Amino acid sequence: MNPFIDGSQPSLKLWGEEETDGAVYYVYLKKVRYHHATVDYSDQVSHLEWETVRVKMVKAGTLEKLVESLTTDSGELESTYMNIFLSTYRSFSTPDQVLSLLLKRYEQMHEDNMDLSPETKEQLKQTLEKVLLVWFDMYPEDFYEPPQFLTLLKVKEFASKYVPGSLLDVRAKHRFFKYNNNEYEENGSSGFLDATIGKRRYSFRTFNFLDIPEKDFALQLTYVDNELFKRLIPHHCLGSVWSRRDKARGWSVTPSTVTATVNQFNAVSLRVISTILSDLSLKPILRSKIIVKWVNIAQDLRLLKNFSSLKAITAALQSNSVHRLTKTWLSVPRDRIEIFTELAKIFSEENNQTNCRNLLIKEGSAKFVDTLCSNNKQFHKGVDKSSQENTYTMQGTIPYLGTFLTDLTMIDVAIPDYYPNGLINFDKRRKEFEILAQIKLLQSAANNYDIQEDVEFQEWFSSIQVFDEKESYELSCLIEPQESIPNRKHMLDTVKSSVFKWGHQKSDSSSSAGSSNGFFSEKNCSESNVANCIKETNVKASKSYSCLSLSHLSANPMLNGTCNSSQEFYIIKVSLEQNQSDTGGINMYKSIMLNNCDRTRSVITCAMAKYGIDGDPEEYCLAQVLPEGEIVIPDSTNVYYAVNPAPDLKFILRRKHKTDSSRRKKKLLF
Repeated sequence: MNPFIDGSQPSLKLWGEEETDGAVYYVYLKKVRYHHATVDYSDQVSHLEWETVRVKMVKAGTLEKLVESLTTDSGELESTYMNIFLSTYRSFSTPDQVLSLLLKRYEQMHEDNMDLSPETKEQLKQTLEKVLLVWFDMYPEDFYEPPQFLTLLKVKEFASKYVPGSLLDVRAKHRFFKYNNNEYEENGSSGFLDATIGKRRYSFRTFNFLDIPEKDFALQLTYVDNELFKRLIPHHCLGSVWSRRDKARGWSVTPSTVTATVNQFNAVSLRVISTILSDLSLKPILRSKIIVKWVNIAQDLRLLKNFSSLKAITAALQSNSVHRLTKTWLSVPRDRIEIFTELAKIFSEENNQTNCRNLLIKEGSAKFVDTLCSNNKQFHKGVDKSSQENTYTMQGTIPYLGTFLTDLTMIDVAIPDYYPNGLINFDKRRKEFEILAQIKLLQSAANNYDIQEDVEFQEWFSSIQVFDEKESYELSCLIEPQESIPNRKHMLDTVKSSVFKWGHQKSDSSSSAGSSNGFFSEKNCSESNVANCIKETNVKASKSYSCLSLSHLSANPMLNGTCNSSQEFYIIKVSLEQNQSDTGGINMYKSIMLNNCDRTRSVITCAMAKYGIDGDPEEYCLAQVLPEGEIVIPDSTNVYYAVNPAPDLKFILRRKHKTDSSRRKKKLLF
């Protein structure tokens, strides 16, 4: 019995680690069959034998060694490794640095002092050309650096010198011509969304919200979500990229494709809330019809497998300003409440969003919705058969991106970028690539959608006035004053709401005084998730990692700390006090892992590092933001025990001369 054929044992067995100058490798043993060269072909089957070969896999290394590992010792391409490297290298390097090392290695093949055979040198050159071509085709955004396009120019000059007339040479010249003639279409918000807005006319058709067929509404939301998802650049989702905690090192990456998805998510959530609250004169029974309409739209989105807008609608209906409308919810039919409950369960935080993850696995590349869901009689109440049949032909799947951002953020928090010896931790990149590969698979399935855009609808939808969180709550209180709600506590317990925002961006006067610029959701991951992730990866949360950055988060956090005596740390969000004009109206947050031994100065120092601020930490102070005011954390205080864990753990970093009482609503004392 052969264990490598019958599957009783894995074909690869870890033998140990091998350390060389500048790299550490995992060494695996693998059994392979080989034939005797002296045996005739007709007798080969009877003379099959086995041999054990060593297979090396990079665990960690310097940047130069990681680039060298793109090829084997014999000069052949390591295709799997190449895909992982090209997808994740931006976390520890830049396109120019990687390109310089690739070109340097190619030029070394022309030197006589290389201890390699001519055949191996030629193989290495061909392999490096393939790597450059794959990189050039799969990641064109890496070479878009206006106005000079220096990286692209370097490729063009290299190809003209060493491989003239090759496919790489032709592609480089063509792309250089396109970029210089402004023919590059950027992905993300600056591409699709701005192009859509550019279609807007001075006058357009006005829709009555309640008259729009739910299916048509869901299709148009899915159209926008699908276009944005297909344009999403997966590596923009990396925790260390989209948060870009290392601006001090000169790296500048704007994750526009992530931002565009976040903006669309919020656009839907904010308009759900505004359609419910904007008309103060509506009676509860009429207002409940708007909620029922959104539940029906969410039901159609589920059939379309659009989890992004589905999450946006369910989160908006669970928001504080909507779920507190007791009289309105009492007028919503019971069957609609049950359907809404079923839809909300998809994004339950139980067992790290198991429901949502399982659905993505089952339906990611499937033609139809999950069979359990399709057999759920409760779910299909009110959905006519013709609608179901037509919807089932839609074969794509649009995920809730927050699930992937959470996973990538947790990996970024739990696993260090470098080992103590300074080598780049490439094991971490393999874990990140597994998630990026899932996104790419879903993007391939998203091409199966066939939805025509209704420009008039999109114009009308974007014109709906929206309100920020404070304005929405004030409108909600005008509709149903707080003192008139008898069972508000019970309502709060039964209809939970939590908001994950990526900032607060002011909009123009035609919209509202302010709007959210981030995901609305329940807690996507608590510090217990961080602890579990750290436990699984055998990384201890020590003081040296107490200030790991997560991402630009705000408000009710994706990584929210809670007061639990069994936990040794939790996550706080620190914003930098500055003029709104300095940030384009966006209030950005840096999330920091707070250890139970971190004092004020160390937290301030960490926050300054995240924002790339030079100077003396003594010139700054840290204040916790509370609903009723602020608490300034005294110097040399253990911040872990000083914070008030009841509200969201939001803090402001500001210069000390700005901490006078005139800048605070109310000064609180310990």
